[in-house]
Amino acid sequence: MDALNKLNVLSLVLSAVLVAMACVKSDRVRSWRENINPSAPDLPDSAFVAARVVFLGLAGVGVYLAVQGFGVSDDASWSDGELTSAVQQATDDLNGYTFRPTTGAPLSGSPATRP
Repeated sequence: MDALNKLNVLSLVLSAVLVAMACVKSDRVRSWRENINPSAPDLPDSAFVAARVVFLGLAGVGVYLAVQGFGVSDDASWSDGELTSAVQQATDDLNGYTFRPTTGAPLSGSPATRP
């Protein structure tokens, strides 16, 4: 798996974590908060609704970017047919020609007439 695919999978995992965070009930968060800091002021329900909207929005963006990234990764990779064709064309273009090491220009004469 290449680096781009690993990044896309990581994005999907983080999106799943964000969805899981959005599914936590507000009573449970309030009890955790009460245990950690008993003197903290109580949070209104609107804060939990806003947090859920933000979490789900970020998860949606993460999934969208991961799907786009998988498309980019697929377009960037070479298929076996493309690779074979490119190598065949390159070897056909270079077959029989000798190049000067300094200029890169081919020597005069066709491959059939050279010794």
